[in-house]
Amino acid sequence: MSALFFVLAFLIVALFVYMGRYSGRVNVEQSRFIAAAPEAVQAGVADLSRWQAWNPWLEHARDTPASVDGDILSWDLPQVGRARLRRLEARAPHSLRQHIDFKLPFALRGRSDWRFEPAPGGTQVHWRFKGRVAFTLRAFAATVQGATALDLRFGLDHLAATLEARPPAYRLDYLGVQAQPARQHAQAPHRGPLDGLADALPPRIAAVQEQLAAAGLEADGTATVHYLKTQLKLRIVDCRVGLELPGAAALPDGLSLHEEPAHPALVVRFRGPAEALELAWYQAMQRLRVEQRQPDPRLPPCARYEVLPRPGEPVAVTLQLPLHP
Repeated sequence: MSALFFVLAFLIVALFVYMGRYSGRVNVEQSRFIAAAPEAVQAGVADLSRWQAWNPWLEHARDTPASVDGDILSWDLPQVGRARLRRLEARAPHSLRQHIDFKLPFALRGRSDWRFEPAPGGTQVHWRFKGRVAFTLRAFAATVQGATALDLRFGLDHLAATLEARPPAYRLDYLGVQAQPARQHAQAPHRGPLDGLADALPPRIAAVQEQLAAAGLEADGTATVHYLKTQLKLRIVDCRVGLELPGAAALPDGLSLHEEPAHPALVVRFRGPAEALELAWYQAMQRLRVEQRQPDPRLPPCARYEVLPRPGEPVAVTLQLPLHP
């Protein structure tokens, strides 16, 4: 019994030492222009009853109102999240401060600071969150920080649409689980920065199309990208880029044939600027969590382009997250 006790004590101490290597700090800031006066933007953020339309943490529960009690906004929704936001006194003109305490999907608390800077034709809005994850999650603080950055960016985009009385610049349609047939793809590997992916994909897809055409093969199939690995901390993505084929074929050098078996997938349709695709993928993953779907680790997520993407033009893409049968 004494030996077991010392082993357990050692493991507990080792865990604390390991977690102690990480600060657990999360520090994120996002900014965007909104075509409205600073006073109007500040009023829209200060009025907690108006958060329902653009709150990034309620994207998957828009029809379920959060609770507003004076200076406190809170929500407790199964599978979506549980949090409490409290409005604090602003310390400077054109600014707001809030305290946010997240309980689910992960424990995180901190301070939310807003600045509303006058700009020609509107307001440059800065939203900063600074906090710390729970001790047991310290090793995952970088992942939480990456997710929080996407949350703030998504929230600012929808805040802008709300205050400017227009549809968002991009549209997401959550289409549920759909059966996917078996497909064949001619693809080439691609590795590069996540931030430059929107500009890198069109020429890569066009290069595959040219190789297929030069080899006398069908080159007008649906453009596809299979995402193999995304490193949010390093902002690097590994993927396969190419076109669907009507069947198996001998491919030219530099291309490989990938056969995708029939499978169910959670499907999200995205329409908008290619630069916002990262937000679409993030929300698709959140939908996977909210609906408690089990992904199939054997099959990578796939983006299928309804039209071949062209640099600088909006895209129409179907995002597919393979699920366990």
